[in-house]
Amino acid sequence: MDQNYQNKITMVILEDDNIYAESIELLVNNTNDITCIKIFSNISDFIQEFKNCTPDIYWIDINLVDGSGSDMLYNIKQHNPSALCLVCSFCDDNDTVFKAISNGADGYLLKGESNEKILNSIRELYKGGAPMSSVIAQKILTAFRTEIAPNSNKLTPRESQILEELSKGLKYKEIALHFNISYETVKKHIQNIYQKLEVTNKTEAIIRHLYSK
Repeated sequence: MDQNYQNKITMVILEDDNIYAESIELLVNNTNDITCIKIFSNISDFIQEFKNCTPDIYWIDINLVDGSGSDMLYNIKQHNPSALCLVCSFCDDNDTVFKAISNGADGYLLKGESNEKILNSIRELYKGGAPMSSVIAQKILTAFRTEIAPNSNKLTPRESQILEELSKGLKYKEIALHFNISYETVKKHIQNIYQKLEVTNKTEAIIRHLYSK
């Protein structure tokens, strides 16, 4: 990676509104800790290059000129399960939101958020959090309130503790240090958590656990 990018959060943008994409690029590039390394305006170009791009965060729109950003979320996660994906879209209907999360979105912002919210969300996601616009968070919480997984009661005390730390934005290594356990042990606990809660990512796990209490 270019030395100019060292110690910075790197981001790739998939957004077909060129003016908006460039505004986000300018916003992050004016910070000391975030930089945009590439903008794609369509899925076709993105597909050709995304496997060669290794940013910390993928910024993904949903409704693109030549297809669905949700489908690309799935492809990104299949290629790199640890990739971080932040959706930013005008779409806030339940089907679109839940499909994006199921396909691998780690956070979901609505267009129109303040610059401060956008930058804080990028940093939060990088630290292990699950940033969302308040409207999106409310939709998800409402959905989970109506169908709370009974399996959440099956978490061991240590699994619950680890999930609580994950919700605070701690990384696996930080959690391992906090509990004086190995990195591999943390990974195993989180795999067990996902299985018990019947989820596939930390966003679903955190929300389902919090609203099972």
